[in-house]
Amino acid sequence: EDEVDDVLTYALFKQIGLKFLKHRGDLSAFEPVPDGGENKLSAPAASMTAGSNVAASRYTVIVAGETYVVDVAEDGNVQAVQSAVTVKPAASAQSATAQHTVNAPLSGNIFKVLVKSGQTVTEGDVLIILEAMKMETEIRAAVSGTIGDVFVKEGDSVTVGAPLLNSST
Repeated sequence: EDEVDDVLTYALFKQIGLKFLKHRGDLSAFEPVPDGGENKLSAPAASMTAGSNVAASRYTVIVAGETYVVDVAEDGNVQAVQSAVTVKPAASAQSATAQHTVNAPLSGNIFKVLVKSGQTVTEGDVLIILEAMKMETEIRAAVSGTIGDVFVKEGDSVTVGAPLLNSST
């Protein structure tokens, strides 16, 4: 009885629509129903800031390649910002190649994988197209090199920071 709706759903939203149609009766295949608590802050670490009775949450934030540690109070006020010192590992004399892992910049679904293991790419080449909220985001090569392992396939769901592939230069 829903044949026309099903065809339209698939035609408009191929990957997500197909997942919906295959699992329409299985609620465990989908995100949980919002319960009103989804906008609450959850922090990996909580601490008391010096000279304060307010609990703070500690976040590591990367801005333009610089890493900072930020303490945020429960009321949302920034308590402290510290520049984090990052130590780069010494280059091995035995290895002339560097490994790079490409991570997902946002949560979404893999729309297209445009590279395969062993393929040579140059800086700026489109590697993967990620779909999030009906917008396509191109994941481009930051450096020239050879694709190693590809960890995702078309239709996979990924979260922020999930490894997509690695390459060597």
